[in-house]
Amino acid sequence: MRSLALLFCFLISLSVYPQGTKKAPNSIAGLSAQQKNKTDAIFKEYNKKNSPGYAIGIVKDSQILYARGYGSANLDYEIPITVNSSFDIASVSKQFTAACIALLIMDGKLSLEMPASKFIPELAKYKDTIRIKHLIYNTSGIIDYFKLPRPDGKTWITFNYFDIDYCIKTSLAQDTLAFKPGDKWDYCNVNFMLLTKIVEKVSGQSFSEFSRKRLFGPLGMTHTIINDDITTVIKDRVTPYNKRTKEYVDAYRKEGIYVSYDGDWIQHPRNSPTYGGSGVATTVNDLVKWSENFFSKKFGGQQFYDLMHKTMKFNHDIDNQSFGLYFGKYKNRTYVAWDGGDFGISSQLIRFPDSKIAIIVLSNLGTGGAADKANRIADVLIANKTL
Repeated sequence: MRSLALLFCFLISLSVYPQGTKKAPNSIAGLSAQQKNKTDAIFKEYNKKNSPGYAIGIVKDSQILYARGYGSANLDYEIPITVNSSFDIASVSKQFTAACIALLIMDGKLSLEMPASKFIPELAKYKDTIRIKHLIYNTSGIIDYFKLPRPDGKTWITFNYFDIDYCIKTSLAQDTLAFKPGDKWDYCNVNFMLLTKIVEKVSGQSFSEFSRKRLFGPLGMTHTIINDDITTVIKDRVTPYNKRTKEYVDAYRKEGIYVSYDGDWIQHPRNSPTYGGSGVATTVNDLVKWSENFFSKKFGGQQFYDLMHKTMKFNHDIDNQSFGLYFGKYKNRTYVAWDGGDFGISSQLIRFPDSKIAIIVLSNLGTGGAADKANRIADVLIANKTL
């Protein structure tokens, strides 16, 4: 729900504090002391008990160059963030939804050209056919739920409960599309929510069960789940926070949430169990395994890799998106990434395929700027010719 975070101007936009970080079995001391110090300096402001913070991981091929945490996972108890802390990763979740679709394509049960209405009859009312590819590549013409009024009159702030079915129903209540599928690109979380429904219809399993059995389990991502139930107990879960500034407090109050001006941080628990476009709870150590697989291709082989990186051309200029990922250039280096942001959340997972390096940055601070922090880590690696 990255776009929701535009509201309030939240987003889109080994040291003094003991971390308790456990190294993964294949980790090595990969960065020089100077690189570690420069990396730690990026997060110095947050490396204290009374601040939210970050967990990071730097991977090269199958080796962890550096992984650690900064700041507190929970300010009530001053629990330190580690690489085993569980974060909601917001829109970085989209690549896992797309990966489930890729697996069903590999099974021969789906194709990108299939009409989505074959699995979601409500889509048949639109005169122009929405195909699975239109959902994957954000070019369906469906209006995202948060751009529309909530039927119950409440706001879409995630303090107010709503679930995936409510979001889909709100979007599909519109009798016309915003544009003909394929004609424009428009970031839309409902596209990925609908993809989860397709996975469920084809597999006969809940989306969380399918992803656990077919994706997370085989990859050894044992601390990764689809958080489709807000009452679920998640081991080592971090608490999301936003800064308690006048701007933020005023914005919360405007949304009908009484917030005091006193204090430093606003705690913002997630009360809306939406998934598909978001909803993955995971750790740096598990994202290391996910990243490593794109270098080793052990899970899924070349076919899975090719599908996850498949781009398509439509009747618009955006052609750098693949399966919940996008391609770009940073200082003349090709990367594949997706960033995420929501109330109290900021996340980035960026890979540089040519160098076989991945950088993971997760934060429990809404203004954490994880993408910018990942770029600054990349600068440290570039300066020493590691990247």
